[in-house]
Amino acid sequence: MSISIQGSSAALATLESLTTQAGAAAGAGALAQVAGAAAVPDGAAPIVDVSGSAGVLGGVSAGLATSASIADAAVAAGSLVEGLLVQMRQDALGATDPSLDGDSRAALDQGFRTGLAQIQKAIASAGVAGVNLLDGSVTGLANVSSATLSGVNLSLGGPVIGVGPDATLSDPAGSATIADSLAAAIDKVGQAIGRISAQSQAIESHLGLVAQAGQALSSGVAGQVNGDLDGDGARLAALQVQQQLTLTNASIGNAAPNAILSLFQAG
Repeated sequence: MSISIQGSSAALATLESLTTQAGAAAGAGALAQVAGAAAVPDGAAPIVDVSGSAGVLGGVSAGLATSASIADAAVAAGSLVEGLLVQMRQDALGATDPSLDGDSRAALDQGFRTGLAQIQKAIASAGVAGVNLLDGSVTGLANVSSATLSGVNLSLGGPVIGVGPDATLSDPAGSATIADSLAAAIDKVGQAIGRISAQSQAIESHLGLVAQAGQALSSGVAGQVNGDLDGDGARLAALQVQQQLTLTNASIGNAAPNAILSLFQAG
């Protein structure tokens, strides 16, 4: 009769347990490498913690995706507002001409007022998930979903666009004042939208980082199946197996005598 350690259920269970632990450790190591790639300058806080489990990373990814949508909607609406302001300023400059006849001035004023209405509509439609970065409900830097975004008040008559919703190009002097206000507003809107756009790009980068972290976790699971250990891990596993087998050695060693005794009993 041949009795081998390979047939020991205790030994096989030990090997299986060690392989699983080693695979998990490999996944954690890969995840740590990804987290290291997200290092931030001294004194700065990381935008997202990628050291959690797959479930945590999934929640972070969803939150960042929402933040990105909020920022993108604001950038799109803000860019539209900026373009409208440019056109409206051209109308205002044209209305500064004192020689304009009534019909020409009325046409310029109509285009200008249409621009005002379109700005209001663009700002009102910039909200996503109940968050609007352009209507003044979010001021300055604020935590939005899973990221920090800049809010700005682009409401007509507000601190950025000083021209009110009832402004008209009815006279040359008033049109000149409006043109000057719109010139300053165009610069301010461009700067505000530029900040939000930069934040949106940063969020997209961190979404990629979270995706890498998820892949690292997946690689760790694959490592559990393959049992792919590095040299140090393999040596540690061997020592642990040896220690475990010492505890089960008595039962393995007694297996042969018990088998021989069973032959006499059968006789």
